[in-house]
Amino acid sequence: MKSKLRLTLAQIEITPWIEKNLEKILQCIERAQGKVILFPELALTGYQAFTPSINSQIIMALKEIQKKAGDKLILLGAPHIQGKNLYNAYYTITSEGYHIFAEKEILFPGLDDLSGFSKGGRRRLLFLDHSKWGIVICFELRSPEAIRSWLREGIDGLMVPAQWPESRIEHFKTLLKARAIESQIFLIGINGVGKIGDKRLGGCSSVIDPFGSEVLSLKDEEALGEINLDLNYPSLPYPLRTPLFKTPKLRSLDELLEIAEKRRKKGQIMVFTNGCFDLLHAGHVDYLQKARKLGDFLIVGLNSDLSVSKLKGIYRPINPQELRIEVLSALECVDYIVLFDEETPENLIKALKPDILVKGADWKEEEIVGASLVKSYGGKVVRIEFSYDISTSKIIEKIRKI
Repeated sequence: MKSKLRLTLAQIEITPWIEKNLEKILQCIERAQGKVILFPELALTGYQAFTPSINSQIIMALKEIQKKAGDKLILLGAPHIQGKNLYNAYYTITSEGYHIFAEKEILFPGLDDLSGFSKGGRRRLLFLDHSKWGIVICFELRSPEAIRSWLREGIDGLMVPAQWPESRIEHFKTLLKARAIESQIFLIGINGVGKIGDKRLGGCSSVIDPFGSEVLSLKDEEALGEINLDLNYPSLPYPLRTPLFKTPKLRSLDELLEIAEKRRKKGQIMVFTNGCFDLLHAGHVDYLQKARKLGDFLIVGLNSDLSVSKLKGIYRPINPQELRIEVLSALECVDYIVLFDEETPENLIKALKPDILVKGADWKEEEIVGASLVKSYGGKVVRIEFSYDISTSKIIEKIRKI
């Protein structure tokens, strides 16, 4: 049986000065009635020019917050520095210590990237009074895929710390409500006020229930929003369906050119790789998943049976192209497949002009077909390290020995 969750939303003005932000955070902790206190994205530092010395300031500030936590759980946005990488992180802080709850993975172009942030990878569930919570950070709210990934975990709610500007605040409010309704979960949006550069933050932090109703709503100034959130809400009158729609992934080059044009107009990044993928194995899957994470859609150039025979001899492929297409199509990370008869995908690369061209790290960049072309128009060439010592040839050799 779920209970009522006592929450405080600390909608504060965020400045570029850690000392000023820390003082305000500590004051909010003292005043807050909730057992769980949520602060916005980067509430400790704001967006600023981050220097190596800031790491020690952040650590000291986190320890100060830890001392004041008492029996409360503090959820707070602050940078995380690991090696040479800087991450836009969200922390859980108690009297016993602090831990990273999530790192922002989908970076806002022209802000997160220019501030020096790298794509994060850490993301975990938060358990509160028999309820389960996921998190997306600010711009990630715009990604339906990010939300759906949490739905597979059976979450009760989603937390969205943000620094959402006033000029697009209606998007923030609408997306919070839409995500709650479509996912049938609670949405907690905690935004900041103040400025990022010359843009004002819009506030309007809120808690939305699974019916899409605002059960808490703040305005556009500093405020503490207090709520006893009743997690025992009535059952919804309709089920949440997640059907499996099988869509064709094999496309012609002409079809892909049209699709790519439309997706690029939305600012999406095309990733391209190629291979025979004859006996699909864990190494292939790991490689394709890593490739897909580099952009918004992955096109796999698949060597046709004719192409494979040219490269590997008359006894290959083991599996004809129809079966290889079927298996590749079942991988969520593969968006589209296009066949080619030539020995290399050079003509495909020339036509598609991928933003990112991917090959295995066993290839030297100067040996990768299309690498110089992709780099000539500002694209990237990425060589992916293999996580498994496995190959189709090794599998065939092992079977022969049996």
